[in-house]
Amino acid sequence: MRATVRLADVLKPLIGRVQAAVLPRTHHGTSPSGVKLPPTVYRMGGAHFRQDAAFVSSAVAEVQRLEDKIGLSSESRLLDWGCGAGRLAVGIAEKLGRIELYHGVDIQKHLVDWAQRHLGDRDGFRFTHVDLANPRYNPGGSHERTIPGDSGGYDGFYAYSVFSHLMGDDTAAYLHEVARLLAPGGRAFVTAFVEDDVPDQEENPVGYGPLTWSGPLHCVRFDRGFFEGMVRDAGLEVDSLEHGQETDGQSLYILRRP
Repeated sequence: MRATVRLADVLKPLIGRVQAAVLPRTHHGTSPSGVKLPPTVYRMGGAHFRQDAAFVSSAVAEVQRLEDKIGLSSESRLLDWGCGAGRLAVGIAEKLGRIELYHGVDIQKHLVDWAQRHLGDRDGFRFTHVDLANPRYNPGGSHERTIPGDSGGYDGFYAYSVFSHLMGDDTAAYLHEVARLLAPGGRAFVTAFVEDDVPDQEENPVGYGPLTWSGPLHCVRFDRGFFEGMVRDAGLEVDSLEHGQETDGQSLYILRRP
């Protein structure tokens, strides 16, 4: 048993290095319109996304939601914070064909590298890696708390399951960045764990939600009043809230810059 464990310990980093060298240069099939799809191990969000049809249809459905919720169109300028390997970008390319500006930003370099190589050559699409600290995904990163992008340069902002992995200090700082990036009247589509009458913030609350939370920042739950106070302090307004209907019980906020 000990020899098997030692072999696994040796092979795991080797496999990781091989993947890092090879996978950014490959793709796993294409969408119906010919958009390249990321390798299955790069598809964040669950095992069901390993199926190409499910991956593409979910991306297209999310674009439809953004059309309905924040007015996304081919003329929009959208920042996708936590873009991964570009699932939303695939949906935009598949459904809209083009966009004025899609800017994907993520702290996971291997995913951004794949997206830039295979999707970044499309007109209006670009991707940026940022080495920002997050105890769960990038513990050795910078603590500067900035999101790259021109001030007032976007009419839409998308952050799905990002604030669900941030404590209050980081959340407050990044909400100020959302306000800076949005043009007046611009809207943000963000999800977070929020409930009434709970502690202001709590990491991995026991007995909450459908999962047993483990590891740094697996789930950060906010008191609704505390979270919305940070929204207002950042200079944003709550346009709407749909409570508890998103992944693992997250809530959907549409925020607006006045």
